Amino acid sequence: MSNPYPQAAVSPFLTGDQTNNQTPIARTPRYAWFDTVGFWLILSIIIGFLYSIVLLGPKPLQPSNVRWLTPDAACYTIGWELFRQDPDWHWPLTYTARIGYPLGEAAALIDINPFLAVPLKLFSAYLPEPFQYFGLEVVLCSVLQFFFASRLLRVLLGWKPAGIIMCSVFALIAPPLAYRTVGHYSLTNQWLLIAALLLFARAQQPTVAAIRKFAIFSLTLSGIAVAINPYLAFQVLIIVVAGMVALVWQRRLGVPAGALLLVALVGLSVVVAYSLGFFIPGGKGYTSSGYRFYSMNLLAPFDPYNFSSIVHRALPHATDGQYEGYSYLGAGGLALLIFAVWLILYRRHRITVPDRRMLVPLAVGCLVLTLMACSTRITVANVTLADLDPTEKLTPALAILRSSGRLFWLPYYAITAGVLVVPFILLRRSRANLVIASALLLQILDTTQLRNWVHSTVNNSYQQPLKSAVWSELGSTYKHLVVLPAWQCDNHGTPGGLEGYRIFGFLAFDQRMTINSYFAGRSSSRSLDFHCVRSITRLTSEPLSQDSVYVVTPTLASLIADGPTGPGKCHDLDGFILCSAKGVFGLTARLKTAEERLQVGLQEPGFEEEAEVFSAWKTFLNTHVSLSAEHFHSGHRSLAETGEEGSVYQDVGGLDPGRSYEVSAWVSSSRGTTSATQIAVFDPVEGVTILSREFQPAEDWQRLSVTFTASRRGRNRIHLFHKSGNGTVYWDDIQIKAEK
Repeated sequence: MSNPYPQAAVSPFLTGDQTNNQTPIARTPRYAWFDTVGFWLILSIIIGFLYSIVLLGPKPLQPSNVRWLTPDAACYTIGWELFRQDPDWHWPLTYTARIGYPLGEAAALIDINPFLAVPLKLFSAYLPEPFQYFGLEVVLCSVLQFFFASRLLRVLLGWKPAGIIMCSVFALIAPPLAYRTVGHYSLTNQWLLIAALLLFARAQQPTVAAIRKFAIFSLTLSGIAVAINPYLAFQVLIIVVAGMVALVWQRRLGVPAGALLLVALVGLSVVVAYSLGFFIPGGKGYTSSGYRFYSMNLLAPFDPYNFSSIVHRALPHATDGQYEGYSYLGAGGLALLIFAVWLILYRRHRITVPDRRMLVPLAVGCLVLTLMACSTRITVANVTLADLDPTEKLTPALAILRSSGRLFWLPYYAITAGVLVVPFILLRRSRANLVIASALLLQILDTTQLRNWVHSTVNNSYQQPLKSAVWSELGSTYKHLVVLPAWQCDNHGTPGGLEGYRIFGFLAFDQRMTINSYFAGRSSSRSLDFHCVRSITRLTSEPLSQDSVYVVTPTLASLIADGPTGPGKCHDLDGFILCSAKGVFGLTARLKTAEERLQVGLQEPGFEEEAEVFSAWKTFLNTHVSLSAEHFHSGHRSLAETGEEGSVYQDVGGLDPGRSYEVSAWVSSSRGTTSATQIAVFDPVEGVTILSREFQPAEDWQRLSVTFTASRRGRNRIHLFHKSGNGTVYWDDIQIKAEK
């Protein structure tokens, strides 16, 4: 009987003990279904779905549930909902005037994942409102991550089902993938990178069909990657080019044919990117600030970041933005790496080096991506190893991929695949399975806190601060919602501060209104000039538009009163100022004084209402917070902080720029607490932090305070810190008052 699995014996990557590893197991045809694409796809669906439930929980998977959405996910949902509400189609396909009205914007720049959003808009009438697909995207990406990992390992290992399953789980629980499931959902499509490695591996199989399939699937995968996310697409293109170079070097693909395929790849990528709106006409283009800040640290593969590891604690970073380069291999991955290096050295006489015409292009592609991930300032821990562009002349050209740390992901998966394969090359199958199983168990234990953090983060409930019924009636009278300053112009000084895009973006799509204010990764100079300069200067020269309602700061409310619109058109509502040419639903025209506004600027200072508390106060670093009904200064509850060093914080607006204020809090602790406390006030404009004295609390309540100067934007961030140590710290009755 002929072998029904001939591909198991022709993997160009298996070296070492060829007899042990390349000879397929004798099987009867009735088990052929176990090695089919259909079986592994079904298995991937089951495992990917179960993992998503464990990682996220059921709530984020409910499409109509938008209360859990983290800040980034809220941004994408707003972009998607406004995009789907546009009854017309435009060019580029994701353009809509409902975002950034009246100029409009491409929703692709708000990271809605056009590959999903554009088809879903076709069926928008059949979908509930609201409809968030980001929880479901995690499920889809988990399924595809496991599936393409299993296909890659099938090529690399031959027919070793137990090994393939364990190694595929290793890829599924990869820390860089889990880390992205709290927010940036386009970046959870890391299966694209594994699929690119699979494409490279299959192209090395010595068949004519392999070349034809490589060309077809290269174009397909590249087009899909561009439609999902530029960072992933760039890495896919690099590995595809590496595959082309390998084939040309092996003389299996002619130079003209290779050049033609390269032109087709570049052309297809440009067409897809342009058609979906990734190109910005008439402005600075697809660039932004942050290059060299959002880079990768060379210690990233060994750094558990802020998540405790059984190996060691977080390592120092050169910049706070190097979280973008989070690429922790995990204790299991590091153990495998060390073991693989030792095994190669110990059994080097049994190793057959792979064809360098295949290995060198892959290694060079990974090296290029690693260097680009480090940016032009290469750092190790908090030390700059080399600055290749000290005057930053190259920065404008490279800033198109400003979050460069993400570019290490493909080398990360290549390294992971390599260390997973080595035991199967140089050990007997049973021993290799034992090694991988042990490493997998170690990996699961080591990354437990990361997954717990993901689960707790995506299961928070974010409250909308707009309580008045007036907000729910705006859409019946007005077409446009105008927020000044717009969020993209001043994300601290805009109404609502950092949360402003969420507050008013949700209001806009709920009321089916357009909005000028939005959160996008990139904006054109033309758009910024209109929304940040001309829209504000018009308040002094033109009356408010009859079909628009405005949310403005106190300073701009004064401009409106002194301008052509005149006084009496602005009203206080839920801590915001709402203005219109018509007057809004009978609200009083008397605006609060600065002192009165300050009293409502700080939300939940007494920590009484649980949902509102956790919406207003956010956590920073490694703190765990809860509400205590047993120990409080006044009212019925206080805030309890435990864990490693960290804080809760809140952005407070309505301050008079340059004026001095005092923020105070009552603090206490459980018996035997060793954690010290401190109040910190951050100025987002100057980047300066004012600290109170470091205070060791006792069981009795004591008052802690610090004086600060309001930022130029009238907005500061208040932190309530507890330092490292044991015990519980309690906070209550936070107060801010202006100095006389």
